[in-house]
Amino acid sequence: MDDDHNKTLAWKGWAEAERKFVLEMQHPFSALAVSGKKTIETRAYPLPDALLNFKIGIMQTEKGQDGISALPSTFPLQETTKVRRIGWVTFNKCIEYKSRKEFESDAEKHLVDPNSGYGWNDERPMFGWVIHTFQKEDAKNEEGSIAVRRMRSLFEIVTA
Repeated sequence: MDDDHNKTLAWKGWAEAERKFVLEMQHPFSALAVSGKKTIETRAYPLPDALLNFKIGIMQTEKGQDGISALPSTFPLQETTKVRRIGWVTFNKCIEYKSRKEFESDAEKHLVDPNSGYGWNDERPMFGWVIHTFQKEDAKNEEGSIAVRRMRSLFEIVTA
């Protein structure tokens, strides 16, 4: 059975140019990414290959619990202070960190506190999505737009 909220890396929809995707990121990391101060975004899963060099909106949420999404799998986008699009990035490379040493050697790029829930953990894989281009902007939500989770923190923006 196909789950609209849990697509795989092989999902053909990633490669469809007319689709609009956004990445959920907590403040302050979201603002650091669209300002160029954070040059690697870390995740416990790889970026789908089809999204390399693809403009991905940054959907900022307030600081919450490490590793726990603050958002439901589907929700209407409204002008709100809780969730807002603050710009976009493109990623041109996805690297897999094989060791704590590799991960921590990029600390000035990913800005992850090693003692946080986002720090290195021997029990899970760790990937770095290298930010290539970025733009800070106050993106307005299109009337009737809905965010639909497609994989983990990646959402698609659809118009109802």
